[in-house]
Amino acid sequence: GSPGASAPQTPPLTVPLRRQRRRARRRLATKDDADGVVELTDYFNNQYVGDVGIGTPPQTLTVVFDTGSSDLWIPGKGCDECGKHSTFNHDKSSTYSSITDKSGSAAPFEVDYGSGKVQGYQASDDVTLGGRGLTGVKFGEVVYEDEDIQGFMMDGIAGLGFKGLSMVTSPTLLDLLHAQHPDVPDLFSIYLSNDPDDSKHSSRLTFGAYDLSLVGENATWHYTPIVKRGYGDFKYWTVKMTGMVVGGGDDMCGDTCYAIVDSGTSGLAAPDGAYEELVGLVTKGLNCKEITCYYASVDAFPDLEFKLAPDNTFPLRAKDYVSCSRWGECVVKFQKSSGSSYWILGDVFMEAYYTLYDVENLRVGFACQGECKGGNWHGKGGYVEVDEVSVWAQLLLAFAALSIVSILSYVST
Repeated sequence: GSPGASAPQTPPLTVPLRRQRRRARRRLATKDDADGVVELTDYFNNQYVGDVGIGTPPQTLTVVFDTGSSDLWIPGKGCDECGKHSTFNHDKSSTYSSITDKSGSAAPFEVDYGSGKVQGYQASDDVTLGGRGLTGVKFGEVVYEDEDIQGFMMDGIAGLGFKGLSMVTSPTLLDLLHAQHPDVPDLFSIYLSNDPDDSKHSSRLTFGAYDLSLVGENATWHYTPIVKRGYGDFKYWTVKMTGMVVGGGDDMCGDTCYAIVDSGTSGLAAPDGAYEELVGLVTKGLNCKEITCYYASVDAFPDLEFKLAPDNTFPLRAKDYVSCSRWGECVVKFQKSSGSSYWILGDVFMEAYYTLYDVENLRVGFACQGECKGGNWHGKGGYVEVDEVSVWAQLLLAFAALSIVSILSYVST
């Protein structure tokens, strides 16, 4: 299952990622997927969601496929505090079973995201992931969501991290996929298109395969190994960052930083100790209030440069991490990695660089055609030019909401 210069020939397992509030779907035949893929867009480049089937017969719910966590949770039947999220009715599944604790009571489940939490019970059922069935998947059946989480576009979260993070889904989805479908190479790729009108190359999550032609005819992977900090099993998709430079200036990393490649975080997150300095450097000389700037254009912001082990350099252009309205209001898509020493390379980075998560070889690959130059290879990078005031207000609200709930608490272990 090791990736090489060309995509593996095993038929891929593709999970369509769709834009919430946009129901129209168009099927596109590709060389890797004989059944076609669903047209993919995103919610203001802030959140990508896809379908997962729970139970027998499968009940379809939407989830964020989150490489920064390892559990699967979905809202359960009777959840009165789950907003407008769809719920899973376990009474309609012939393969459902509840999980009990030593006393025989339903085993509790809870995840705290800092700004809000979800609570429920542990359960087990079959899961359909991109057309492939998984049996005996443990998950959280949520009966309560805090208000912030109720407003999210997805119904639940499907974690694609390692077993060291798992609280209920053990074995993890990745472990089960590898064990129950050994023909599928032990890797997955995530392509995030930032253009809602791009029906030719739409966003996708593909298990067991990748398609470098999305980037270019001569594109190659630039690999960085994942590292384990502390004892026990691997947890996050953590990589060693040897440098982080703003506008060709000083290196904010010092000797060494660590970054988590996380599809569940919308922006770029900096540790508490670096966040204010980073925002100050990027907005220097501009009229800004925190990450919102006025009377500005995208050209006023500097490029960033991320250096990842062993010798990779990945530029991030201003258009990759700044969104501007036509009247000169811009938002810088930075977040705090609160209480942590980790940097987080979220969707902003993954929009610029098609990403391969190589489970077997414990590495992450970012695709470039020739010299890595940021996201200009597929349009505007993470940049969204907005013309309507109402749309701009929705964009700001969406990013503000998503920036306060990213992944589980990062710990320096």
